Amino acid sequence: MNTLALTGTRQPLIGVDRDSQLRELCDRWLTLPWLALDTEFMRTDTFYPKPALVQIHDGEANYLIDPLALQDVSPLAELMRAPQVQKVLHACSEDLEVFQRLLGCLPENLLDTQVAAAFCGYAFSMGYANLVAAVLGVQLPKDETRSNWLQRPLTAAQQQYAALDVEYLYQLTQVLKRQLAELGREDWAVEESGQLKVAFLESQKIANASQRFKGAWRLNRRQLAALMELAAWRDRTAQEQDRVRGHIVRDNSLYAIAEMLPSHISQLRKVPEMSEKAIRRYGDHIIDRIELIQSLPEADLPQSLPRPPGTAQQNLIGRMREQLGALGQEVKIAPELLARRRDLEHIARVKQEGRSGEDLFPNSFGGWRGEIVKPCLRKIL
Repeated sequence: MNTLALTGTRQPLIGVDRDSQLRELCDRWLTLPWLALDTEFMRTDTFYPKPALVQIHDGEANYLIDPLALQDVSPLAELMRAPQVQKVLHACSEDLEVFQRLLGCLPENLLDTQVAAAFCGYAFSMGYANLVAAVLGVQLPKDETRSNWLQRPLTAAQQQYAALDVEYLYQLTQVLKRQLAELGREDWAVEESGQLKVAFLESQKIANASQRFKGAWRLNRRQLAALMELAAWRDRTAQEQDRVRGHIVRDNSLYAIAEMLPSHISQLRKVPEMSEKAIRRYGDHIIDRIELIQSLPEADLPQSLPRPPGTAQQNLIGRMREQLGALGQEVKIAPELLARRRDLEHIARVKQEGRSGEDLFPNSFGGWRGEIVKPCLRKIL
């Protein structure tokens, strides 16, 4: 193994670029209770991230795993799937995408330190550098954040940056784990971290592609069906070509097409920011999908999306937020973690529809939220 001494890291940095080396390390890591992980990747004009580096800290050293040099990353996939080893990451949504792309799997037994910190009384959704500064009193360098991680060899500055991330993530996790244990909330943090995987998998489903359009509630049922069909088509096309969605058709153009329901390619020239090149390349596909939606019977169309909360609902949401703010101060949990905005909107909407009791609460109000959030909100519902 090649051990590099870098200024700023307290423990060795070990480059991992051979298959036998990775297998040996993963066999040992499978015996450990937890590991700190991070990834580096590039994505400028592609749909998928290009994995460039996987960093692991095991309490003894910083390991920089080079997926560009390795032929067989299956030992790493085996490690990710192992439920007995907890994988610790920070704000892991992009890392999950890298693991899915590189390994074809997501880490089992996940702990996200951004989530863990919120359960320990720190601000909601804290960035990594700010959290390290708040908990450990260390200012991490940011110089290499946007550097080219696919270049080889990596510079000494890049290696140090990547190593410091996981070295301090390990130290940060040690502190947060102690605080979670004192508060009796480690199970809560693991449960909530697991929900990040659920949310990620939902976001990756082609059928959910239209959910990125916030104004979709304005569309009638046939227009909404068109948006869902077009968004799914665009995602499939972007994946097949490995291109950014907006390089296929821009969001506002796709929305305008769904709203217009054009029957001929010539009408696409009236769509905002729809280039002639895109019309030539994709116009027939778009019109075919509109014709398909136009042929659907009314019974097969999706239900209209709920309108944004009205005055009465907004007032109830405001009261619930006040109640949760007081609870957050009492239990030292960021109020934003106690209930998401969409959860409060759901409660306000079904309350106005006349539902009551358990029917008021969304599925996300199981587990730890069922223990402390439900009783709090029942006082005013």
